[in-house]
Order: sequence, then structure tokens, then C-alpha cells
Amino acid sequence: MLPSPSCLLDAPSLCRVIFALLVFSTAHGEIPKPDDAPKPLSPAESAKLFQVPAGYQIRLLASEPLIHEPSGICWDDKGRCFVCELHGYNVEGQYDIDELNKSGQLDLEVRRIQASEAAKKKAEAETYGTVKLLRDTDGDGVMDKAIVWADRLPPCYGIAAANGGLIVACAPHIVFLKDSDGDDKADVNEKLFSGFGTGNLERGINAPTLGPDGWYYLGRGWAGGEITGPHLAKPVKLPATDFRIRADGSAIEPVSGSTKTMGMAFTPGGERFVCTTTHPGLYVTPIPWRYLTRNPDAAAPLLDAPASDDTHVYPISKPHPWRTKREQHAEYFAFYRKISLSDAAASGYFTSACGPLVWRGQYFVCEPAQSLIHRADIVRDGTRLRLERVKGEEQSEFLASRDSWFHPMSLARTPDGNMAICDFYREIIEDYSAIPRHLQQQYGVTHGNDRGRIWILEAKDTDAHPKLSAAEALVLKLRKEDDKPLDAATRALSLKQELEPNLALQLALSVGADQEALLALARNHGQLKWMDAAIASSAYHLEKDLLLALTSNPGKSEPVMNNLAGIIASRGDAKEISACLAVVTSGKAGDILRLGLEETKPLPQQAEVPVPTAPSAEQNAAWEKRVPAVLAALKEKPNLEDGRVLFQSICGACHKSHGIGVSVGPDLDAEFQRAPEVILRDVLFPSEAARPGYETLRVKTQRGETLLGIAASDSPTSVTLKLPGGAERTVLRKRAEIRTLRNVSLMPAGLGDALKPEQVASIIAFLRSAP
Repeated sequence: MLPSPSCLLDAPSLCRVIFALLVFSTAHGEIPKPDDAPKPLSPAESAKLFQVPAGYQIRLLASEPLIHEPSGICWDDKGRCFVCELHGYNVEGQYDIDELNKSGQLDLEVRRIQASEAAKKKAEAETYGTVKLLRDTDGDGVMDKAIVWADRLPPCYGIAAANGGLIVACAPHIVFLKDSDGDDKADVNEKLFSGFGTGNLERGINAPTLGPDGWYYLGRGWAGGEITGPHLAKPVKLPATDFRIRADGSAIEPVSGSTKTMGMAFTPGGERFVCTTTHPGLYVTPIPWRYLTRNPDAAAPLLDAPASDDTHVYPISKPHPWRTKREQHAEYFAFYRKISLSDAAASGYFTSACGPLVWRGQYFVCEPAQSLIHRADIVRDGTRLRLERVKGEEQSEFLASRDSWFHPMSLARTPDGNMAICDFYREIIEDYSAIPRHLQQQYGVTHGNDRGRIWILEAKDTDAHPKLSAAEALVLKLRKEDDKPLDAATRALSLKQELEPNLALQLALSVGADQEALLALARNHGQLKWMDAAIASSAYHLEKDLLLALTSNPGKSEPVMNNLAGIIASRGDAKEISACLAVVTSGKAGDILRLGLEETKPLPQQAEVPVPTAPSAEQNAAWEKRVPAVLAALKEKPNLEDGRVLFQSICGACHKSHGIGVSVGPDLDAEFQRAPEVILRDVLFPSEAARPGYETLRVKTQRGETLLGIAASDSPTSVTLKLPGGAERTVLRKRAEIRTLRNVSLMPAGLGDALKPEQVASIIAFLRSAP
């Protein structure tokens, strides 16, 4: 028996044959519509496809046509239910492929691109937010009436009840809505704060959440400018972190940690989790921002980190066919595998974690792309919290649906203690640009944008609400009363050898400049994670005294001593450093001090490092004239080996690709997914569109050094620079002049003059080649 023709082809070849046939079939006709797309279900049908553990049940609260595209839900102090909606998601992508489909050709090029500017402009009219009051007029438990409180707001990413009204996160504003006359309609619509950044609809400032301290916390969203408001004394500049506000608009300030998607969750004790697409929970360092600002000589620790190494999920719905086809497409799989396996695989890994909630003592987070809600136990590990899969759910999920249109994106507590689930019910939830263009063309990317559901998850056991331990309750009390001096009994705790780790850490922050208490905490608990930073926060102007006292009786204080030595060294006072070295003669602290003393010596006279500037219009025009020649060279067969050598010698000091170079600027291993024309503009016009997070900083130290680099981390007191070549330097803000160079890339301009067109083409071909 002869093998079938397909058996004679390997997978990549078979893919190319299939796509060639697709191209042939569409050359003189419409784009074919696939027959394998999952179909929407009615709420009643969808409800039958949920899988929940014993002791829980799920029911519908609201659905289309009453609501569509819900992004947040809350209840006010009168028990009224409100929903906000986010409209316009993926619309620009749909307009883009609508235009492309007129050609009758499938775009089979392996890359990831944004919609055209024309499509983005056209989508603006359909990109907005809505806030609705929902009513159950017949008492059957399902909402049957919606009253629009606000429409045509900027896109809404969450709401919270406050001051008798609602706080709405809708960048570039935070809006306050209120019904002041009791007619169920909002007659107050005030912009509490303005100036937040906007960008792709994947995210924005989000999820206003009432913290245990009475402030409302929000996710950071896109970078913005100065924040203004009618009740602020003066504009506020926020760093790249989450932030908190007073509900009356009188204050806004940064907080430690930042969600990388949408949402955050507080434990009853006031500790906070955020999340990112591929990690279900990041634990926020339990040192509030205001403590980190107290000692301007102390560098801050990392402000959040994954609370679990487990990034697997176990869906019961079938992945959308586009995901399966992308995984089976050899070139696209290789394309996304360079980023991560979770990006390339059709399912099985977190790719869209968002909307976390701590409920009934456990941690819950949405994974909308795979139609499930993940649950984890919160486990105390010294001064931090970890997340662990619940026993019995090692290879399953708390809540999952076989309806692949179910896309949970945010969670909230109901007034009666249950869980509300906002279901962004639609066919495709992923950002359109992650979907191969030929599959966008066939499936579309906005089906279901007229739908949406709210589900209520009820627990039969109403008593599973754990109470705070004595240590957790005291930590929360100390945080709330951090402007008050410690009473004698609480201060006495700081001298004890046996303390709960989280309480010891908070005491190090709360005792302030109490030398006896700080010494006891350092000796008894100095080995605890973050204790060195907490003591440094309280020890401003006490660093030398503490270091010398600990030298003769260190106890467990080695990490604390090393940090104190680093602070003293960074101040650059030779007399102070020498006095410390007379006592601290050995160990790592001594090494740090000796290095600090060496750095107090003035540098030889150096030529002033010029400040990079954006190229002039004349330079841009000259480089623009070179674009056609490079594009022509790209159509030839570029020399990959020449490209590798050129990349290593010219680009490798700041970029990494194919295992060559160092990651200062963006890692370029994923460049194969970008169109060559786009890469060309990055090479010739590096300042044209600098990527967020890679802005160039110019730092001039008091010692006379001038440094140019990218911010590796940023804190209230310091900044860590990544320098060309990969080295890192941490500098204190008070000992340096730090300037962000807007619209100026660290990458040198003028490569278009220095390189021949065929050399630029070879570099681009190398970046787009298989590893």
C-alpha cells in the first residue's frame, strides 16, 4: 500500500503546502470562513458546563442584552449593584483585517504587527466605557433592568463604591459618580484625577480596591505625566508603580509593587498580591513606599516577585482553533517559542492571569484565555507569603468551564460574602496582534462583543473565614497607626528574641530611630528577608553607630551590617568611612567600606560626556533617503554570517540575540516576529519610537562620573542603571543628578551613515533567522 502524499512531507513542508493551497483558493475570491469556530451558548446552556468543587454552586446574576463586555462590578453601601463596561477591545484589529480581506489574499508572513493607523483612528468611535446600575425588579435573583449612570467615558477598567458614589478607573482620568438626589441616576460626574497614560486596551489604570488602611489602591496602567485634580494642592508625578488615592481626591501617592496586568488582592492582614500574564501571583514586598523614602541614602529592595513557581494550568475547555493551528504551524511555534513555551503552546500555561481576589482565606485569580479560575493556599514563609496549589487540585483547577467563550477577567466579593465573576463572554479574548494574521482574517477578532455575563459563586459553608493571628493583627494596627509613637508594651516586643518574622519586620519599621530597639532586632532577627532594608529605613543618621555596635556583638546581623556598610560607603565621606574601618577590619562589611573609601578619591579630569540629542530634521531626511536602498538589499540574499559578526561588534554591547551580546536594551530574540521594514526603522531611527521601559537616563555623580544607561530598577531613594556592556550601577538620588532623556535612544544614531545598505540588510536577516 502506497503512503498518502501527506505522509511524504515533514510538518513544516505540509504547512507550506496547506497555506499555498489557501492562497490559491483565495486569489480570486473571498477569505474562507472556517467551520470549526466555537459557537456562543445561552446563559442557561453555559451554566451547565461549569466544573466547581463540592460545596460550591454557581448561578447567573446578569447577562446580555442588559450588559456587554463587563470589566468590573461592585455594590455600594445601599446594596445597589453596579457594573462597568469596556468597549472597543480588538476593534482596531478587526477594521485592519476587514481592509486586508478586500484583497482576497491571506497574509501568511510570520510576524506580529499592530493595526494600521487608519484602523486605529476608525476604532476610536467604538472605544469607550459605560457604568450601569443593575436592578432585579421581580426578585428572582437575576438582574432585569439597567440604568446607565455614565456613558462614553474613556475605557473603564474597574469601579469601587466610595463616599456614597463610585470611583471609576478610566484613563486618562479617575472619575467620581454619585446620585445625590436619590433618583437612581448619577447627577455628579467629577474628574477626581487626570493625567494617566493611555495605550493599547490590554490595560490601563485599573481595579480600584479598598485597602485595609482606608485608601483606594489602583494598578499602574501605562506611563503618564503629572497627575492633577481639583482637590490636589499641587500636581503629583508618579513613578512606575501602583498607587493609592483618597476617595475625596485630596491625595494620591505611589505604593510598593505593581500589577503587570489588571487587579490586586489584599489579605485580611493588609499584605498584597499583584499578578502578571504568566505568573498567577506576585507577592509585594511588605515595606510600604512611605517607609522606603525615609532614608535617602538607602537603596530599596525589589518591590515584588513571583509567589509561586507553578505556571501550569489545567483547562477543561478546548483551546480555540486558532491557538491549536498556531501551535501546529512549525514556523509560528518556533516564533513564539523563542519568547517562552507558554506563549507558543495552545494551552496549559498561564498566559493572561488577572483579577485576583483573596476570598475565604485563599487566593483566586482569573485565567480568561483558558476559561478558568485558579485557586491557591496562602502559606506563611518567614516575612513573606507563598502560594501553593490546594491539596486535591495538583492537576486541576478550582473552577473551569467547557464553554470556551467563558472568559473571567475580574472577581469581587458580594455583600453576602459570595464571589462575583465578571465574564467578558466572547469568542476570542486574546489581543489580536498575538494571532497570526491569516487566522485573524478567517476567524475575526470581535465576535461576541455584544455579550457579557456576571456569575455568582456561592459557598455552602459560610464559616470558612479565617481570623487574623495576634501577630498579623498587630502588624495591621501598626501600619494604620504609623504616625503615632509606639506604646511601651509594643516597644518592649522589639527587644525579644522570639518574634513572629512578619511582626519583627514591621517593628523594625515602626520603632523609628530607636537605637536600642534596632540593635536588638538586628542581632535577633537580622537574617530575615528584608530586615536589612527595614532597619536601614529607620536608621537614617544612625548607620555608623549601629554598625560599630554590631561589630563587637553581631548576633544574626551580618546582612544588616553589610547593608549599613554599603550606605556609609555610598555617602562618600572619607572621614566617616575611615572611622568605621578602624573598627570593622574584616568580613564583607569591611570589604564594602574599603571599596567605598577608594571611590572617595577624585577621578582624573575627564572630558564632558555629551548629552545625546534627537537627530535633526536634516539628519532624519538624509537617513530616510537611504531606506529604499536597504529595502532593495533585503530582497537580495543577505549574508547571515556577516550579519552575525556585525551584530556582535556593533549591537552586542546593548542587545542580545541568538545567544550573542548582553541585554541592556530590549532583547532581540523575538525580532523574527517583526516585519523587516519595522526593524529597519529601529536601526536607522532609534529615537523614533523608544520602547517603554527602555528610556535613556543620564546620571552625573558627585564624584564627577557621567553615566548613560537604562533603568534596571527604580526606587524612592536610588536608581540602578544597566550600562552598555551589561554592567550595573546603583546610585543614590541625593548624590547624583539624574535626567531622563525623552525621545532619545541609548542606541547611537547615524548607523545609516556608518553602514552600507547590504550590511544593514545582513544584520536584519540575522535577527530574523532561526537560532
